[in-house]
Amino acid sequence: MKFTNKLKSILFFTMLIGWMCACSRGPVVQDFAATASPNDEYVKLEKDLGEAFDNQIYILSPQNYKMAQRSLKRAKKSLDKQETPKETLHIIAEGRAYFNRAVEVAKQIHLNLKDVIVARDQAIMASAPNIFPRDFRNADEDFAEATSDVENKDFARALKNKNSLELEYLDLELQSIKQANLRQPRTIIAQAIKEGAKDLAPGSLAAAEKNVQDLEALITINRHDINLIKEGNAKAQKSADHLLKITRTAKAGKKLSPEEIALRMESAQEIVADKQGQIMEKDYQLRNRQKEIVKQDTTIKRLADKNVTLESEKELNRRFEEARNEFSESEAEVYKQGNTLLIRLKGLRFPAAQAALKADNYELLGKVQKVLKNFGKSAVTIEGHTDSTGGKAFNKRLSSERAFAVREYLLSNAAGEITSIKAVGYDYQKPLATNKTDSGREQNRRVDVIINPVGPSEKEFVR
Repeated sequence: MKFTNKLKSILFFTMLIGWMCACSRGPVVQDFAATASPNDEYVKLEKDLGEAFDNQIYILSPQNYKMAQRSLKRAKKSLDKQETPKETLHIIAEGRAYFNRAVEVAKQIHLNLKDVIVARDQAIMASAPNIFPRDFRNADEDFAEATSDVENKDFARALKNKNSLELEYLDLELQSIKQANLRQPRTIIAQAIKEGAKDLAPGSLAAAEKNVQDLEALITINRHDINLIKEGNAKAQKSADHLLKITRTAKAGKKLSPEEIALRMESAQEIVADKQGQIMEKDYQLRNRQKEIVKQDTTIKRLADKNVTLESEKELNRRFEEARNEFSESEAEVYKQGNTLLIRLKGLRFPAAQAALKADNYELLGKVQKVLKNFGKSAVTIEGHTDSTGGKAFNKRLSSERAFAVREYLLSNAAGEITSIKAVGYDYQKPLATNKTDSGREQNRRVDVIINPVGPSEKEFVR
């Protein structure tokens, strides 16, 4: 085993030495043919850099990616100044060379720092960038140093820091999961202690603290078992709430005399007995009422229900046709799925790897708003979808943020018509086409608006 590992190391360093020689100076620039279009080549490089950002190459090969971006900006200025095609194409060729080198560096890092990349993705999924933003930035800075070491041919240092980097991200993931699940019960327990739980409810305090300790141990051992953690969190939360309630009840009881306590107990018992009697009477009345309802003419009810169903289907079809006629073929596709309306926003476009709405999106979203108003009270779901380019964690966040941006726009102009609206990101879980072609990936990058009519006309539309 030791001999095999040693052999692997020798082969790896031999490969790196050859790569180091190739990267010891600026990348080889392969100029474009004189007939090439500067505009077309600029667009291709811009698109490739956007996809590279989704694949996190900006952190895997920061120096080369930065140089490629710099060339892209220079090329844009050259195009704006209408410099000669040859000059502009050469700048783009430089950017393409740096981009290609960045991709090669990223491949080496994926090959040799795979465990670090996986640990980082898991930390992101645990919301470490939000819960511990400073620590996560520090970890990313350390990771960027390691990737820069690879770019600068200091491979021994990059590999030396591999384990510590992986542990840094794994610890961030663990601490984030603990913080998300332990913060609330710990806060409640601290409040109970502040109100005198140590003297007034020592048994309940011990039970609550033990449940929190058990939950922390459970997370440490099974950080990825969501169901177990959820059960442990519910138990810890319940015991913490119970502790605070008992503490406050005991605190209030200390101010009463023995006679007052006895009178309150007697009053409580009488109230319970009276409530039990009322419940029994209500139960008797309810059973009799149910018998009367069963005796009613069910035939009339069935005919009425059928008539309502026909009218509701007719009304829904009318509104569906109005919605479909609202959009041009390039703007959106409208589908009727049972009693649900789906609007697939083909014309909605976001900048690469971004979730900010552009001004030219407002007209299309205004049409969506008009359709929502026509449907009246509605429950609306905004679904964000991406292609498979890039990491799953990044696409999950990007699809959620894009759906949320559309949600915020619709809510800001809803004027009370919408009963509820939520945003969901599905990353690339629900593709419409293959992710192996440009056209397929373009179809998969989309935002869908799903409308379920509810409210005063609920009987008309709800299945």
